[in-house]
Amino acid sequence: MSGAQLRMTLSSALQDFKGKSNISLKAAPKKLHEGDASRMGPTWGVQCETGSGLASWAAAASDEDCCDWVSVVCHKHTGHVLQLLLRTFYPLYDGLTTDDDQYEAYERLVFGGKINLSLLDLKQLIYLDLSHNDFGGTHIPKFLGSMGSLRYLNLSNARFGGLIPRQLGNLSNLQYLNLGDSNYYGDLSVENLQWLSGLPLLQHLDMSSANLSQDSDWLHDINILPSLLELRFSYCHLFCFISPIPSINFSSLTTLDLSYNSFENSSILFWVSGLHNLVSLDLSHNQFEGPIPVHLLNLTSLGHLDLSSNTFNSSIPNWLYSFSHLEFLNLKENNLQGKISSSIGNLTFVISLDLSTNEHEGKVPSSLGNLCKLRVIRLSDNKWSQEISEIFESLSGCVSNGLEILEMGNLENLSSFLWGSIPTSIGSLIYLGSLHLYNNKFSRKLPSSLKNCKNLVTIDIGKNEFVGSIPSWIGHRFSSLVILSLHSNNFYGYIPEKLCSLTSLQILDLSNNKLFGSIPRCMDNFSAMATNNNSNGPLFLLEHSIGYGTSMLFESALLVIKGKVLEYFITLQFVKSIDLSKNNLSGKIPKEVTSLQGLQSLNLSFNILIGRILANIGVMGSLESIDFSVNQLSGQIPQSMSSLTFLSRLNLSNNNLSGKIPSSTQRQSLNASCFIGNKLCGAPLIENCSIIDVKPNIKNKRSKDFGGP
Repeated sequence: MSGAQLRMTLSSALQDFKGKSNISLKAAPKKLHEGDASRMGPTWGVQCETGSGLASWAAAASDEDCCDWVSVVCHKHTGHVLQLLLRTFYPLYDGLTTDDDQYEAYERLVFGGKINLSLLDLKQLIYLDLSHNDFGGTHIPKFLGSMGSLRYLNLSNARFGGLIPRQLGNLSNLQYLNLGDSNYYGDLSVENLQWLSGLPLLQHLDMSSANLSQDSDWLHDINILPSLLELRFSYCHLFCFISPIPSINFSSLTTLDLSYNSFENSSILFWVSGLHNLVSLDLSHNQFEGPIPVHLLNLTSLGHLDLSSNTFNSSIPNWLYSFSHLEFLNLKENNLQGKISSSIGNLTFVISLDLSTNEHEGKVPSSLGNLCKLRVIRLSDNKWSQEISEIFESLSGCVSNGLEILEMGNLENLSSFLWGSIPTSIGSLIYLGSLHLYNNKFSRKLPSSLKNCKNLVTIDIGKNEFVGSIPSWIGHRFSSLVILSLHSNNFYGYIPEKLCSLTSLQILDLSNNKLFGSIPRCMDNFSAMATNNNSNGPLFLLEHSIGYGTSMLFESALLVIKGKVLEYFITLQFVKSIDLSKNNLSGKIPKEVTSLQGLQSLNLSFNILIGRILANIGVMGSLESIDFSVNQLSGQIPQSMSSLTFLSRLNLSNNNLSGKIPSSTQRQSLNASCFIGNKLCGAPLIENCSIIDVKPNIKNKRSKDFGGP
């Protein structure tokens, strides 16, 4: 194919693509350059607006060979187009630009529209990637099944819809087929998978989120793929019945993902026992029950095993402790029982271990200290009965060299606790980034050795029996701290001003302690709370490359927002909250608080605060919840409060406030209990006022994402 023909083919094939920001690609005549083989007729380029992902295809590149265009890969000798790399990469948080900026950039780059039939003219094309674009639910073109040279076809996360065309089964050279949707928004479906029989070379098959419920023989259809190495059928509406097969023909399989389906009886996994080369198995978020299936017994090459969010109810079988290659083991959210065997120390390659939300009892075995590669330990919500110093003694060995996440909180099992004082050996966990010890019976003062854990992003030690003053060194040792939750302990004394050095802090909960004195005026130094983006703090999404893929480990926190106790996961990075309630704080509310214009929840209730509500509180436009109840605040409710258009919960009861309640667009969602115990009048109270009605001053019409109800 000549250079002129190549340009014309590429232009025509993509002429109907449209970007989210009116990006369009159109054929336009260009001057023939010397490298063209034909030297006859016009050469064709592509016009695209500035900002398009194909900016190098623009008219200005008239003298450039098409093979030098971005996203085009050609054979170095023949010049044939071999690859079209038209994936649009979803924005990743980099700590410099705001989330809105990155998403807007993504919207400008993303493709959609129609794929033109002239793509068939690229006879030598072996690699086509259109993933992470937006085709608006249009059908996958049937003619793609005529591109016989294709070895790689990636249409994942591109919002195609409808029936998957059986013509794809004509791609006999195909080795990689990805039609999946990792966001579980997929609208694709199949009548059956019999067309897979035409893909004997297929090694990678991902149909995650496609509806496969109509094909009860899906396992038979897969069994005709002898070269298959990776199979991902997550969230495919698969159910318990699987008709038996005499033998497994895809025994070379290394990765199997059947998560988020409706499997119940583990006996259907009979065929898995023949997959001796399997290194990654994900059966999470199904309805399996009974003991952990013995069919997994011979899968000793596993490096990644996820059985979480089922209803397995046995003890952990001893044979599982012999899986010496395991790097990632997730058994959370089951009904697993009994003691953890000391044989767990044989899993010496384990990087991430999650046994949380089960019914394990007794003591955490000291052999955990043998797991020198461990970076993540999650033991929360079990029935442990042990002094905390014993656990930390185990963790002070070689495991301390890399441990980043330690969770031993207690949200569910309120009758079983860990107890004792935090030993000084916690200071050996110098890489620790997340510490969750919520709702136990830990006591005494926080050890000063904790200051060695300089990488901490989260300290969640609420609902314990800690005493003493809040250490001032928290403010200058933990520069990356985003969550500080010390609520429901016995801390006393002043709130140290050095806490104001925590510029990345987004969640501060010191409620229900014995703190006194005034609220520090330096709170305007909490710069992460002063903005409407989360660019100032580190990521909450902790990413670990573990063996055979990437494991996304979401940070979590239990917060009181809008009067309700809620556990936040994915939306946690958007939450900005201060809770100083149920202490003995006195003095006035410092005017510096109003600089925290990204704050969404402010709770100062049950203190002895005096003075007026800040007159310019209306500038805190992100506020959704305010609780100043049970204080000694006086004066009128400031008129500016009526401009808090996102405010959905307000409690000013039991103060010394007087005057008329300002009218606002939020008033219909507030009842009289929000204002009782004052000298107020006007709706929603029954007391009438003689003063002129206060009109709302609504200026903030911007929307804001915020987790919770």
